Amino acid sequence: MKKITLFLAIVFSIAFAEAQISKTSLTRSLSLNQKAQVTGQLLVNGKSSVEIRLTEGNVVDLFKNFKTGKHQIQFNFKGAGLAKDHEGRGVALFTFVTEIYKDGKLMRSVKREPLTFFPGEMLEPVEAFDVIPLLTFAQGNPLENGAYPGKLTKGKYLVKIKAIPMGSSGKIEEANLIVWI
Repeated sequence: MKKITLFLAIVFSIAFAEAQISKTSLTRSLSLNQKAQVTGQLLVNGKSSVEIRLTEGNVVDLFKNFKTGKHQIQFNFKGAGLAKDHEGRGVALFTFVTEIYKDGKLMRSVKREPLTFFPGEMLEPVEAFDVIPLLTFAQGNPLENGAYPGKLTKGKYLVKIKAIPMGSSGKIEEANLIVWI
């Protein structure tokens, strides 16, 4: 039994170490390309800041509004000096960051692993920014505190969505979604 336990401990240690190494090497390989530049913006419904009222305070209603097209997140950018793919198209890496504030106080935030994009204009699903999960858990774990998942207390929620360029200089203007309950 001790040999099996020792064997499993070694296997899990190696697997964990390899996962950490690959994650570390991904971060290290994203050095700044001095020639690569990006500029652009994130928009919600064509604006950099949008106010939405959820009368019942149900996050699922907000999710439904995004999925049915009532609200859309647009990501557009231009790039120069970007790395090229086999077809000669410029490719840029971005990390999406989402922050949730309630009444001015940071409640939760999430940073995603970098994603590749071609320059241009595209629609992004709300899931790309983890808006709904962050709002669902803004007041703690609903499964532990007895509330039904996605019920928000009254107040003003500010959702900041950001696209941070990786390996290139420049800036993507963030978008703000203000949710009133």
